[in-house]
Amino acid sequence: MNQEKARWTFIVYLAGDNNLSTAGEKDLGEMCTAGSTADVNIVAEFDRTGHTYHTKRYYVQRDQAQEVADLGETDCGDPEVLLDFVQWAATEYPAERYALVLWNHGGGWEPSEMDRIAQEVGTRDYGKAEGSQRSSSPLGRVFFRPTVAGILGLLSPEERAICCDDGSGHSLDTVELGKVLAQVATMLGQPLDLLGMDACLMSNLEVAYQSRPYVRYVVASEESEPNDGWPYDTVLGKLVENPHLAPPDLAAHIVHAYIKSYVERGYSGPVTQSAVDLSRVDALVTPLDRLADALIAHMPKAADEIWSAQRNSARFFHNTLWDVAHFCEKLEQATSSSAVRGAAQDVRTALQPGPGNLVIAEAHNGTKVERCRGITIYLLPPLMEISRYYADLDYAQQHHWPAMLQAYHAV
Repeated sequence: MNQEKARWTFIVYLAGDNNLSTAGEKDLGEMCTAGSTADVNIVAEFDRTGHTYHTKRYYVQRDQAQEVADLGETDCGDPEVLLDFVQWAATEYPAERYALVLWNHGGGWEPSEMDRIAQEVGTRDYGKAEGSQRSSSPLGRVFFRPTVAGILGLLSPEERAICCDDGSGHSLDTVELGKVLAQVATMLGQPLDLLGMDACLMSNLEVAYQSRPYVRYVVASEESEPNDGWPYDTVLGKLVENPHLAPPDLAAHIVHAYIKSYVERGYSGPVTQSAVDLSRVDALVTPLDRLADALIAHMPKAADEIWSAQRNSARFFHNTLWDVAHFCEKLEQATSSSAVRGAAQDVRTALQPGPGNLVIAEAHNGTKVERCRGITIYLLPPLMEISRYYADLDYAQQHHWPAMLQAYHAV
């Protein structure tokens, strides 16, 4: 235990009780190439796959992950488990600045886990086949257990199918994430300096907006991440070498180190990473409100133009999330409305990456993502049902995008 305040405490929550367990072992080893110092604490909690493996906490030293606690079997999808870890890390390893990395439940919930949760919440008309169906749907990718329980608690198999297939599991998880981050900020007595999402699809406007009161900077990917995730050796190596590194500089370093690691190994799939200053989210949502209003005023003609832009721009997560900048670029080309065109241009201007901007750093590799600029938004195509849970999000409650979606789908 270090009672002196370090410059940084870097907290990594390895939710590895899934098919990514071996990737977690590799990442823990990468952390050891940097190792903690008097100025930088590196701590990890690792839930490995299988009930024979206990969840353990580590103080990461150079060349050794020192086990400091054996927690027995835990549920890494339970927010209380995560919050207990953060509380422990802040108490045992106090620092001026804190980074929290939520490490990928992207391996998904197994059918047996779905079955167990369904039994706990008393899911009606539930058959064993439904566990397999739900685990292979978008619901299988959500991070927090209460999200899974909430969806499985719906009254009928049809409701549960709609809920997870239209991406609402993702939006429900965003609500749960906001609740967790609020409690983390209270525990620390300050906002998180950096939230790292070493997980899939989390560089998203709705996520950023939900997180903004509790986090200063967030680093995440628009695209699904490969199993190797972040290169923790180079990510932490620079921080250990320079513990006075400011949060935006650390965030930008992570972005470029991540992409570089995949380029150097010749990875053939698309990769994205971006760092966002959450204090500047209004720089994007304000022109997006103007764009939403202009599109509503331009209906019904706008519907064909939106669909044309969607067909030709980068999308993710079962065609529910679109890169904002690329969509606006294609919308400018498709629209006959000067008001829509001007608002779309303003949105793209707000997404120009650089120090002091909303997106302080953005990098990508691969043809699919070559026009991406770091942030996605919920934009369902025609004939897909808008999630009933989208309205629960802070962004949806406070801004104009949901009204545009409703008008678009009505046409």
